[in-house]
Amino acid sequence: MGAGIEAKRQAVWATCVLMGSGVRLGRYAIIGANEEKIIRGKRERESSVSRPVVTLSLSGAKGAIHLPAIETVFLDTAVDLGGFDAVIFTSKQAVKALDRRAGDWKRLKLFSIGAATSETIASFGGEVCFESPSQNANQFAAAIASLYGDLAFFYPRARVVFGDLEGELKRRGVACRSEILYETAPKPIDAKSIPPNAAIVFSAPSVVKSFFSQIKWQSGWRAIALGESAAKALESYAPCLISPQADIEAAVAFAALAP
Repeated sequence: MGAGIEAKRQAVWATCVLMGSGVRLGRYAIIGANEEKIIRGKRERESSVSRPVVTLSLSGAKGAIHLPAIETVFLDTAVDLGGFDAVIFTSKQAVKALDRRAGDWKRLKLFSIGAATSETIASFGGEVCFESPSQNANQFAAAIASLYGDLAFFYPRARVVFGDLEGELKRRGVACRSEILYETAPKPIDAKSIPPNAAIVFSAPSVVKSFFSQIKWQSGWRAIALGESAAKALESYAPCLISPQADIEAAVAFAALAP
């Protein structure tokens, strides 16, 4: 890849990411990396005591109480990757689901959302071509259309998703086809295990749905969303902050210092 092309790609993606930086949307806020550092430094000076953090996703994180609110059910969907140039993975579960149905996916160009997804791809022997730090479908689609619009994409996904990544790509003239390879099911949560002042990390709309179908929100809790899709799902239940990075470890560190 030439230096000029790579510079253009970095500039385009930086523009796409900055579109959301510092913007307040409804009952939640997107906090950019610089702002987050300032806020974090201020909180560390004001208090040495951090909140206990609860994660509800399938996998936990160091230093957090892990109470999974969902479980994954993999489907036996037939997959044919012939005619595709690339694969878009939006979660760790999507990687695992595709590997069950098509062992030759690693020969294609691999795109991911979030560091955790990229790490899962690497653990299966794949090499990430492009990683998005944002879960925003519009920003991701815009970057792909500008930089890789000539590729044909396969998109393994869950039965229920928030946003329309496939539609956004097609509207920009990018060839994309999705297949439902897995779904999530609610899992019982022990509410007594959640501290009264906990910061609770919601990683996806399915996690939000499962949690609030079982538990009544307490005023001492603070909701942290891992991306805009989870934040949108939280709008009907509780105000929240969006983690500055679409990564569970980063979200836990951010949540511990939530006001």
